[in-house]
Amino acid sequence: MALYVIADLHLQEQSPELLQAFHNFVSCLNNDDELYIIGDLFNVYVGLDPEDKAQDLVRTTLNKASSRGVQCFFIHGNRDFLVNTKEAQYFGLQLLPDVTYISAGHHIGLLLTHGDLLCTNDQAYQAYRRKVSNRLLQWLFRRLPLKKRRQIGHNIRAQSKDAESRYRDPAIYGIAREALERYCKDYQDQGKPISFIVHGHIHEFSSFHNEVTGLTTRFVLGAWGSHYSYFKLDRGSGVCALKEEPIEALLSELSSVQDGAQHFSATQST
Repeated sequence: MALYVIADLHLQEQSPELLQAFHNFVSCLNNDDELYIIGDLFNVYVGLDPEDKAQDLVRTTLNKASSRGVQCFFIHGNRDFLVNTKEAQYFGLQLLPDVTYISAGHHIGLLLTHGDLLCTNDQAYQAYRRKVSNRLLQWLFRRLPLKKRRQIGHNIRAQSKDAESRYRDPAIYGIAREALERYCKDYQDQGKPISFIVHGHIHEFSSFHNEVTGLTTRFVLGAWGSHYSYFKLDRGSGVCALKEEPIEALLSELSSVQDGAQHFSATQST
């Protein structure tokens, strides 16, 4: 039994190779595995859309996985914060808090979060996040016609893409050490020591060791594109891995991927 974590897939109809890769990845999981998708599953999400092929594929893939015993969980990202509990269930997912602690055995405490909450130096983004998390504003947004919501979502992504193309000071837009210290201390005070933090959001596949007291490693997932990445923790042995592979490894015929599922599931490295 293994626990897998992925993030920042940015699935959309315009990227069919990523849709296929996601489908193949999930299809490789064993029946007693757990899958945690920690944000930005979709490139943009403005509510359920019957014409959205990405949403349709996600629903079909995850419900099929759930029906054979794979437990599938979801944590909001900055691109799909509108997913509510009912919609998560529609996709075959169980919605979790934005910061989720997991006791994974072998004295391992695992903290999962998308990553944007750790970027506390970016005060403009944090103000935006608080605004769009307002329940009343979300309720009003959902009352808009779907066509209008699509247009708003497209405009937000276009503005964000333009901002990302400019130089971003890592001291502002990166992970704040103070945020790591605060979470580690808060959970330590609750008797829940954190061994590992796994997050995405900043799109920089990497790992950092012994940054703050009590935290062994912070694992950072990369965005799916030319490569895909995942974190794996084997609940039986306690061995963990952070892996990144070319996306082509998931784009073969599904039958070929299934033939290699045993090798894929057994891969362990740091």
